[in-house]
Amino acid sequence: MARVLIGSLNGVGTVHVGEVVLRTTRYQLSVWSSDEGGGPDPGSDGSAVDGHIDITGIEEAVVLAGPESLTLTLEDGRRLAFRLTSSSGGLVGRAWLQTT
Repeated sequence: MARVLIGSLNGVGTVHVGEVVLRTTRYQLSVWSSDEGGGPDPGSDGSAVDGHIDITGIEEAVVLAGPESLTLTLEDGRRLAFRLTSSSGGLVGRAWLQTT
């Protein structure tokens, strides 16, 4: 099953643990879908979001909070629950969250 790039998202957003803001940072995200369909929401029918953020200066907070409890708020207001996949800021989306 091949993945198809359906969009790229770049901008400046905020990284949160719960309601606590850890950092405002640049993000670069790729939104993928399986070649068998699926929407742009991570986890729905083979779709996925991956990318990178700058985590310089928040490494300790991420370790203390847990690397799987993070949320990125994008410039357009959408929120992406994500987990870090590398110590350099690689990430994979877990789910889009409702905007407040």
